[in-house]
Amino acid sequence: MQKKGFLVTFEGGEGCGKSTQSQLFCQFLKQKNINYYMAREPGGTNFAEYIRMLVKDVTFEEKSPLSELLLFEAARADVVDKIVKPMLENGAVMVLDRFYDSTLAYQGYGRQMDKEMVKLLNKVATEGIEPNLTFYLKISPEESFKRKTKDKLDLIELSGEDFHKRVEFGFDCIAKENKNRYVIIDATQDRDTMQKQIREIFMERYNAFQSK
Repeated sequence: MQKKGFLVTFEGGEGCGKSTQSQLFCQFLKQKNINYYMAREPGGTNFAEYIRMLVKDVTFEEKSPLSELLLFEAARADVVDKIVKPMLENGAVMVLDRFYDSTLAYQGYGRQMDKEMVKLLNKVATEGIEPNLTFYLKISPEESFKRKTKDKLDLIELSGEDFHKRVEFGFDCIAKENKNRYVIIDATQDRDTMQKQIREIFMERYNAFQSK
């Protein structure tokens, strides 16, 4: 009987290094000859990439929080239907740079929207798919924005210090509520140290999953 796929997500606030670490992780999977596919959220399909542009563009800063939330969920529904679900059904390791935890942290905690509504919409958009393993790259907003170029910040990044502190608190809460799948990585460490931890933890969890 063929094993179902394994979903790995990378989460965290702005400037935490998710994109770098997820790409390095995929290089590791390739070296190990593990079948994988990587996508980012929002993004991964033409439709979702277009939505990514809309939600980050400062031109549309006056859109309502609900409009923003629904755009994220529309992008998610598309990438889940076209990429995530098929890859998992084929037994691949699916790697996502952000998934529904980001929406709960950013829109639920950051934008202070109804968290139960966000959770419900997340469940609808994902068709109930949940990660097997989530790496939370933890760094304070103060530290993370030292890494950012101020004249190149997008709409989400420009949402203010209080917003990003609420997002950090949101991720901390989500991590506490999902201890079985959440692994907290200190994102103030150097790149190679973080990647070594990620690879070791993944192999331990993945081997256990494969042996079930």
